[in-house]
Amino acid sequence: MSQIERHRGTVVILAALAAALVASGLIVGFVIKPPPLGWVGFAIVAAVVLGLGMLAPLAFERTRVSALRPAEATTPQRRLLVIADPNCDESVLCDTILARLGDAIVHVVVPLRVSRLHFVTDDEDRERRKARESMLRTVALLQQRAATATGSVGSDKPLESMTDALGSFPAAQVLLATPPEEESYWLEDRLLTKARALTRIPVTQVVVPSMPPRARNDSQ
Repeated sequence: MSQIERHRGTVVILAALAAALVASGLIVGFVIKPPPLGWVGFAIVAAVVLGLGMLAPLAFERTRVSALRPAEATTPQRRLLVIADPNCDESVLCDTILARLGDAIVHVVVPLRVSRLHFVTDDEDRERRKARESMLRTVALLQQRAATATGSVGSDKPLESMTDALGSFPAAQVLLATPPEEESYWLEDRLLTKARALTRIPVTQVVVPSMPPRARNDSQ
């Protein structure tokens, strides 16, 4: 679930609650006709209901960041799950993966890299296209070097992308590939610690340099 979808969901929930409260207020005002103190109580209840409505999407998002029933492997071959920032240099990322791969099957997930002006420009299609292109280039490079590789595009949350992938890909190890700290979009503190807390599978993190924008444009 993307940020824009969560934002729209919050608006829908609040609009529905507001409409219900307005209708209730009209019924109370014209039918029950409470004293002033009753209106104060109604206002308090309305504020609590709206507050819970604002917290509901956050609570739902937290439930998504979990892998309650990870997929089980049907073959003894080891599997490596890679969560990679779309700005990582795909060639370097491929070398890094192959150095750790051995005879494992690899699945590369590239989460969306949401811009700071996302809510202003609403450019999710471009962000998704960029993530998909990065994923396809990485998978193609791995396959060219005889690796068994697949890929997919994740959400705009790396931890959510990881747990979603673990629900369908029976990984034995997770690799988080991020750009250098000063270039990283994943600014969430203690990303590695939080990822390790979400699964019993070993999780490691590597820093992969970003591909220069000019080189990335030439490769497309």
